[in-house]
Amino acid sequence: MNSTEDENTGTQSGASLDPGRWFWPAALPFLSGLLWLGLGWSGGLFFGVLATLPGALLLASGVALFLWPGDRQISHFMAFGSLLSLLLSIVVFLLVGVLAGLLFAALAVANFLVAGYAAMHQDIPVKGVPVTARGLGMAAKVAIDEALLAYFVSSANVPTGAKVAEDVAEVQALTEVLDENGWLENPADYHRAPDAPDKFELQPRKASGEDFEQLIFDSGFEPVADLPGAERWQKFSGNKKMHAWVFRHSGPPRPWLMGIHGYRMGVPLMDFSLFDVEYLHRRLGLNLILPILPLHGPRRAYKRSGSGYLDGNIVDMLHAETQAAWDLRRVLAWLRKEQSAHEIGVMGYSLGGYNTSLLAGLDADLQCAIAGIPLTDMAAAVWRHMPGLQRRQIESQGLDLAQIQRALTPVSPLALSPLVPKDRRYIFAATGDQLVPTDQALRLWQHWDEPECCWYQGSHLSVRREASVRRFVTSALTRSGLNESDHVAPAVASHA
Repeated sequence: MNSTEDENTGTQSGASLDPGRWFWPAALPFLSGLLWLGLGWSGGLFFGVLATLPGALLLASGVALFLWPGDRQISHFMAFGSLLSLLLSIVVFLLVGVLAGLLFAALAVANFLVAGYAAMHQDIPVKGVPVTARGLGMAAKVAIDEALLAYFVSSANVPTGAKVAEDVAEVQALTEVLDENGWLENPADYHRAPDAPDKFELQPRKASGEDFEQLIFDSGFEPVADLPGAERWQKFSGNKKMHAWVFRHSGPPRPWLMGIHGYRMGVPLMDFSLFDVEYLHRRLGLNLILPILPLHGPRRAYKRSGSGYLDGNIVDMLHAETQAAWDLRRVLAWLRKEQSAHEIGVMGYSLGGYNTSLLAGLDADLQCAIAGIPLTDMAAAVWRHMPGLQRRQIESQGLDLAQIQRALTPVSPLALSPLVPKDRRYIFAATGDQLVPTDQALRLWQHWDEPECCWYQGSHLSVRREASVRRFVTSALTRSGLNESDHVAPAVASHA
């Protein structure tokens, strides 16, 4: 069975791919970059400056990809430069002419596809993960991931200079405290079970064309006082309030689905699109609650949603994830107490998949746990996308990836035994995921004793448009007793 047919299995299909030494399609962005620079500066200062933006990115990434393949960031910025050149081809259309505008637009699309192929070309297949299909559609999906990574990498708050030494000292001190308390050996003991909030607000809201309610209550979370960074974490005042979007049906009680968003989300427009309200709430008949993770949306501490969660201080990743687990369990306690909810499923995407997996190891009463494109090793993912110079700086101070992973053990879903029964644990993941390495979903599948898993031929950001994912999720909800509609999803093949 080839890789495109082997969508729902966990076996390696197809032969291993040899990336080779030279990537000849890099010639296209190289030549396109030269064309942009030549045309731009022949048209005056203003046009020249504009043309330099895509021209320099395409020229540099084309040369780099051909001469120094293997650096993951090259294809990120090639994809970003391609999108920028597509946007600026409108300027070419207006200033130079129709044919020139169409030529530059066509080159932009072609370079975007080259960036996607380049990312796949440099990916070494992981044993146990279906091989990514090669085609124009897949290249476009992967290139979208790559363009987003260019934004993430270039705008991340990465420690440099003296800050590196401070972070290293904090991680070392953190590990000592965790070890002294036995939390590295018994991570479940690290997590305190919260009570339902005594006071809460449920305010009617309207956003993104949807009527819903906004749940607000005090988080009540306090980090362990003698942990490094605890005092700093408590200064994020806006993070002390828990927020959630709520969609409830009137009438008799119905099952609830908790949807946990991804990194840098936590705003209605993105959350309602990710957790298709029309489908999950109206068609399948579920009550929905969409909690906002720490430092996201209305809880953010910086200008951008999510800043400080996966970037900035390394130790803050532990505090962020500890509070996330606390807050989500507090929401579950609220549902059970105030909404008399007896059937609650959890589904999350990306960082939300991480938290779904963590909850599956902390709450045995969940109806199901569906981990989508799940991040399962925060340290490894951040390390993978961190610029090489910053990695070497951190390593020069005596801190490596293994030490960071050990410090984050108490909040790792791979360190907790799942409490949700195997037949109610589900995973879906992308064979062409560029944001979350595919081995992370594979490791969760293995840790969860190989439950049902859907490997779809797509990328991280294509997940909302993948029909196989919707079928898989619907089937999982139906089999877990959460589908309130008359719709019965077709059977989905097992990962085993």
